[in-house]
Formats: sequence, structure tokens, C-alpha cells
Amino acid sequence: MLDRADTRADFQEAAKGGTPPPARRGFLRPLVQFALMALVLAGAWVAMERLAASRVERTPRTFTPTVYTVETAIAVRADNRPEIRLYGQVGTGRSVDLRTVVSGDVVEIHPDLVAGRRVTQGTVLLRIDPFAYEGALVEARANLSAVNGAIAEIDARLASEREQLEAATAQLELASADLDRALQLSQSGTLTGKEVDARRLILSQRQQAVSQSRNAILIAGAQRTQQEANAERLEWKIREAERRLADTALIAPFDGVISEETVETGRSVSANEVVASIYDDTALEVQFTLTNAQYGRMATDTDPLVGRQVELSWSVGGRDYVWPAIIDRIGARVTAERGGVEVFARIGPADNPVQLRPGAFVALSVPDRVWPGTFRLPETALRSSDHVFIVVDGELKRRDVRLIAWDGEDAILEGDLNDGDLVLATRLTEASEGVKVREPSVAAAAPAAAPEMPAADMESGQ
Repeated sequence: MLDRADTRADFQEAAKGGTPPPARRGFLRPLVQFALMALVLAGAWVAMERLAASRVERTPRTFTPTVYTVETAIAVRADNRPEIRLYGQVGTGRSVDLRTVVSGDVVEIHPDLVAGRRVTQGTVLLRIDPFAYEGALVEARANLSAVNGAIAEIDARLASEREQLEAATAQLELASADLDRALQLSQSGTLTGKEVDARRLILSQRQQAVSQSRNAILIAGAQRTQQEANAERLEWKIREAERRLADTALIAPFDGVISEETVETGRSVSANEVVASIYDDTALEVQFTLTNAQYGRMATDTDPLVGRQVELSWSVGGRDYVWPAIIDRIGARVTAERGGVEVFARIGPADNPVQLRPGAFVALSVPDRVWPGTFRLPETALRSSDHVFIVVDGELKRRDVRLIAWDGEDAILEGDLNDGDLVLATRLTEASEGVKVREPSVAAAAPAAAPEMPAADMESGQ
């Protein structure tokens, strides 16, 4: 601003007087400007130094390592047997399709022949019209009576023929003796040749009579044998007729529950037609599948798979009901579509208010093989499936392990662990070798000045 004012003044003076400004005033002006600038910078520097000197000195804090409050589990070496959780379906160990053996019209049906009803052994479930089968039985018995009469007649004829044979034999002996005497007398001339020939004729007639009686006896014996065969055939016919008559009644073969029925009164049924199905509700079984790995472990265990105790649970009505079961048999072949081996377990009785039914989908708990000398730890203790951390003097130490099996929320492990080791069981993101930790009981007794990680900050590491 001074420069502009001076310049204006100079121009005005030059315009008035016509003389140029003096050279001294042009030289002093830059010096004055530089001096003012130096004074401003010096003042700013002095003010900054005074502010820096007036600040409050803070003492540095000493670094204290973070200590995490964690949960631990005690490692105990023992023989562990995990439980395998599987699913299966209840089936009938004893089920029968009830078929009509004979054909005819249904004239009677038991009231309990309804699906879901329980029947007892020996109950007549339905009856077929027995009229034709009763007639067949009467006819068979009449035929047998006729044959028995024929046999009696033959026996009487045989008795008569035997008597006639005895008489003819005696007459033959007399005729033979008479011929011998006639021959002796003919030699002395007492009897003529004609009289001797007459005696020979009589002897021949007596021999023919004996032969006829013997043949008659043989023929009668053969006839009796034929009639006896007919009698045996007719006796079987009677038994067949009796059985077919009995088969007009369809009887429950055992105590059980009717699962299906397809017959009504008045309906005509044919032989071998399925009219109902029944299953034994005390012989239920559950079918489930073991993977090849599971089957291989159990099959090589000292405890045989067949006969092993299992437990099944049926969830119904918001509750779980439990039944015991015993593995009864193993499937005949590997089921490729399911990728394993089928196993069947026989279900035992249980005091439950609900009745287990075929087709129910159930959960099973099957004991796996025994792993001797292993450790059971919570699943949260296992890190990356190959190591855990133990607590030694308040610090974490890594130990390598091998995962053998899972048992619910527990892991069965073996590795570089000893009995009594305190294993870290908390999901700690900062877990590594040398990290400081303490248990909750130790944290409660620690001084208030010791820093502690709150539970909410453990995963974030703050």
C-alpha cells in the first residue's frame, strides 16, 4: 500500500514539477520489508518454543501382557467307547399274509378283523360257507363204509373157502388111500380094471376141488388187498375233507395286530387269496445301515457286533420314548445304493405309554468299538483337528494329537498328552504358544490391578 501511495505521489509531483523521485527512497523500501518479515518469523519461533516448554511431561506406561480367562478340561487316559448316532426304520420281525385255503362265500367275519385291532391266537377271523365241504366229508365216510363192508364180505368168503379147502383135502386123502387099496386088490384079481379107473377118476376130482379152493382163497386175498388200499385212500379222503372243512374257518396263527384286511361278509373268495395281514407286535425289529468304516471297526472289535446292546428313540407328541434293542443279525449283502451294511436289531419291551408301530422312523445309539488308552475332551479343545493347547504355569503349550472318533460333542483323541494335563477348552482366537491364560477361579482371586480380558472381547483380542 505504501508503494502504491508513494508511486501516486511521485507521479503527481512529476506531473507538477516535472522532476524524478530521489534514488535513496527506492533503496530503503526493500530493507524495511525484509526487516518486518524477520521480526514476524522471530516472534513466531519464540511463541512456539514457549508453548513447547509449557507442556506437561507424561511418564511412559510399562507393558503388561494380556491374560485371558479360559476354561480348561482335565485329560484322563482311559478306554473310551464312542456312541454312533444313526437312524433306522422299525419293521416286523414276524408278519404273515392270511390266505383262504378253500374257495366259497364268506358267511361270517370277526368284529376284530379290522386294521389296527389286536387279536389273539386261535381266534376265528372269518368263516366260509361249509355246506359243500360237509357234503364231501359225508361222501368220503360213506365210501369208506362201503369198502369196509366189502372187506368184511371178502373175509367171510375166505373163511368159507378155507373150510372147503380143509374138507377137500380130507376127501383127497381118502380118495388117494382108496386108490392104493384098489390097486392092491386088482393085482390079486379081486377088482377089475374098470373099478380101478373109477377110483382114479374120483382122486382126480378131489385134487381139482382142492386146487379150486386154494385158487379161490388166493383170489379173495388179492381182492381184500385191493379193498384195503381203497380203504386207506378213502381214509385220506376223509382226512382231506375234514381238513378242508376246518379250512373254511380262517384262524389267527398267533397273537398280533391286523395290519390290513380286504374282505366283507357275502363276498366270494377264491383259494389262496390274501384277505388280511397280521404282524406280531412283540417281535418288532429296527433296520439301520452301518457305513463300511463303521462296520469294519465293529467287526474287528473284541466285542462281537451280533448281540451288542443298542438303544432306539422315537420322537412323538413332543417327547422322546426309548426302547432297548439287541443286534440280531447282519444283512446278507452290502447295499450299494446306501453305501453300507444293513443291520437288524430285535426290539425289547419297554414301559412306555405309546405303542411302537412298524414304519416308525427312529434314532439309534450304537456303541462303537473300544479305543484303549485314549483321551475324551470337548470338541472346543481340538484345534485344526491335529493339536490342542495345555496350560503350564499360566501359559499355553501346544501338543500334537490325532482325532480318532467323535462322540456327540466330545472328541476321542490320542497323542502327546499325559494324565492330569489341563487342556484349553475355550474357543480362543489368539491361542498360540506362550499366551498367558488363567482359569475363572484364579481370575477371581487375582489382584484388581491385573488386566483381564472380558469374555465379550476374547474372540476380538481387544
